[in-house]
Amino acid sequence: MSQFNIDIKFIDASNWQELTWYNSGGTRAKKVLQDPNGNEYYFKRSEKKPAKDGKPEKHYKYEFWNEIIAYQLGKGLGLDILRYDVAIFDGEIGCISPKMTITDEEQLLDIGRFMTALNPNFLPEDNATRTEYTFQLLEQTLDYFKISKYWEFIFQTILFDAIISNTDRHQENWAFIGKNTIVTKSLKVLEKELIGKAYEKLNWILKWLHRNLINKEKNEFNKEAQQAILETINISKTAPIFDSGSSMARELTDDRINLLLANENELKKYIENGKAELHWKGKKISHYNLIEELLNSSYLGEVANASKFLQHWQNDLISTILASTENVVPVEWKDYCIPDNRKALIIKLITLRFYRLNKLIND
Repeated sequence: MSQFNIDIKFIDASNWQELTWYNSGGTRAKKVLQDPNGNEYYFKRSEKKPAKDGKPEKHYKYEFWNEIIAYQLGKGLGLDILRYDVAIFDGEIGCISPKMTITDEEQLLDIGRFMTALNPNFLPEDNATRTEYTFQLLEQTLDYFKISKYWEFIFQTILFDAIISNTDRHQENWAFIGKNTIVTKSLKVLEKELIGKAYEKLNWILKWLHRNLINKEKNEFNKEAQQAILETINISKTAPIFDSGSSMARELTDDRINLLLANENELKKYIENGKAELHWKGKKISHYNLIEELLNSSYLGEVANASKFLQHWQNDLISTILASTENVVPVEWKDYCIPDNRKALIIKLITLRFYRLNKLIND
């Protein structure tokens, strides 16, 4: 077990300051925290879905662990992936990750901002337009904004999602890091008149601006204005892979877990049915079908090159990670340790999905 550098931490953030003026976005409530040294972090608890239309409340109790497991797995495979650790804040347990931008001039730019600028028919807040969230739109977006050099990052993320069965790689869950020189220059003037660190709201302001420049009437001026803003941003790199919590069978009940562990055919069926969020020509298809489409496309070489990280796979990596989760949390939070049956299923799922993917790539 010592061959792997598994270093899961427990962080007590109870006394950290919450930066309430931030809106971190995403599908789950996140809180932006600042540690005593001034470093900023994102704290996220497991998703809770309230009762609705006669359906009972759902609480994916162990979901926060998936971010931590995904980080340790991605790190072991040599991927650029955001670190997540276990943390408690405001009487809740969850996962915590460091802020991805380092300087005040840097911005985290999710892919969705570019996609909606190019296609005003795609309105992320409107589920009826989800079919517009396609690989083809992503392809057009990278070409239009001249950022096609980042295809390796895109394909690595798609392949990694296939391993962990991530069903929620939506438009805000992968991103670039860049600088907007026009806004930065304006901030230097405004900073003299603002109190404290009000300029730190920049990322939130830009996100609001990009979202509201597109209206439901698909005004062409707004589309052109948003494109103009994005074209002033100098992208320097991709953000690490982040937000991988909707994975590893997080939605399954104990009964369903036990059934899959006892029935190999049901387990294989579950693996094959897992859907990718990124659509292909308007259709939502499985992770493996999406990769098959890519391997049969002009991107075969790029996908093969991106898949080289699979060579770092070792059979006992995932079981070592799961074993390392056992003694991380204090006694009073032991109820949030991953149950043995769920750990056993995650190990089986990750292992079988890896070999399914590896065979697909090699064939």
